Amino acid sequence: MNKYALFGSAMRTPQGNRLAVAGFCPAGRLHECEERMERLRDAEFYTDDPTEIDEILAAALSELYGGLALAVGACVYIESISNTVFRTGGVLGRPEDSAEDADSDLDRLDDGMWMFTAPGGPGWIAFASQDAAERLAAETVSGSGAYTIRVNNTFRELMRVSPEAYLFISDGTGYDSFGICAAKLGEMELSFIV
Repeated sequence: MNKYALFGSAMRTPQGNRLAVAGFCPAGRLHECEERMERLRDAEFYTDDPTEIDEILAAALSELYGGLALAVGACVYIESISNTVFRTGGVLGRPEDSAEDADSDLDRLDDGMWMFTAPGGPGWIAFASQDAAERLAAETVSGSGAYTIRVNNTFRELMRVSPEAYLFISDGTGYDSFGICAAKLGEMELSFIV
């Protein structure tokens, strides 16, 4: 894991939306990734369409981190529409890949590094064996109960399965949302609620 660095921050957009971002990059690119975070503040969420909100967020991450970060995630809370739309506002992926809906596939990012995104969230990156990642993926989609409970249970299990490094993202906008952006790499740990 020494070949990676962790970056992340929480901020407000000029529209007043709360936004959090975290990602993993090659250790030698950390400074550049940190410098680009501030530009994410300029993201404008001019729609109340849940798909478009995620597309805006994914496009901003791709523009800033494509070819630079291995994986990056973000969540946003848009107060003006949060009581009128269902859960949205959380994305996780490789910034150079085209944005697509979460498909419940477990993706290998690197040796022992796995990414999982579930439709409707949450999404995570774990540093674990394939078997452990597959079990966590199955648990992520099989959880029952309110979204906030499923998010909490998945996050706790992620920290157990991948105690030294992880990235976790959940949707931050909507009447059934619970926006968490949390990441850890060694001694560095970030946790934001939007």
